[in-house]
Amino acid sequence: MNVVATRVDERLIHGQVMASWSKRLQLTRIVVVDDQIAKDDFMKTVLSMSAPAGMQIDILSVKDAATMVKSDTDSANTMLLFKRISAALELARELRGSSYEMAELNLGNLGSVPGRVQVTKNIFLSEEERKQIRELQGLGVNVFLQMLYTDPKVPVDDVL
Repeated sequence: MNVVATRVDERLIHGQVMASWSKRLQLTRIVVVDDQIAKDDFMKTVLSMSAPAGMQIDILSVKDAATMVKSDTDSANTMLLFKRISAALELARELRGSSYEMAELNLGNLGSVPGRVQVTKNIFLSEEERKQIRELQGLGVNVFLQMLYTDPKVPVDDVL
């Protein structure tokens, strides 16, 4: 699998990913990695229908995504897209020690909900999510913030 980006964005497949990132990265495939959504046929249908023609959408559990990343030989430019930092951390753990370790993680949008504190205009984090980010960093993952590809990458340490 040719993973060209890994991103956490609670909005999942939406205008920014489709219009901005997909064109910049020449994406032809997006893999949504989320245990809950992978079990929800309605949400899978909604997400698949929101993609433009020609974009392959896969919606997988973390375990299934880890298997796919390790075994898929497709050269299509692929984005791994997460709704939650916890799913990205779980996948990073699953890939640890393989030749497909997660190298970086872009935090794109995490909204305001109870228990989260605002760290930037578009990023709100709970204490648990901060711990998950630290663990990702401990696994060697470069975690950064970048809403649009035209924005500079901001190291997560600059805002924590």
